[in-house]
Amino acid sequence: MPLVERALTLKATAEEVFDLFTTVDGLTSWMGVSAQVSAEPGGVLRWTHENGATMSGRFLEVDRPNRLVFTYGWEGDLMGVPPGSTTVEIEFAEAGGHTTVTLVHRGIPTAVVEEHRLGWDHFLAQLHKTTVSS
Repeated sequence: MPLVERALTLKATAEEVFDLFTTVDGLTSWMGVSAQVSAEPGGVLRWTHENGATMSGRFLEVDRPNRLVFTYGWEGDLMGVPPGSTTVEIEFAEAGGHTTVTLVHRGIPTAVVEEHRLGWDHFLAQLHKTTVSS
């Protein structure tokens, strides 16, 4: 199945960026209007965007502050991607006060790959704005 790969470098430590993916305050600062997070293997990861769309998944791997892996899908089977049906892997590499975030989203149905690429581009730009303004 197709995938989305993105990378960006942020002016923040790996710990700070990791928290933006693994805490309610972090996720609601750039990703959604509400979130539920239990950052441990098997723990819940859920966020709701401003438009009401809700992503639901579970953490598979939590290696603070180096790597996260979680399942990903949309409640209500939005875009034909039900909860837990795809996987997101994120690597955090810190050097000189900056952190490079490499995100790979695997298993996306071909028909909605472009929507997910655009979505990740939008939200990673929001993440960048969050770290610039903090």
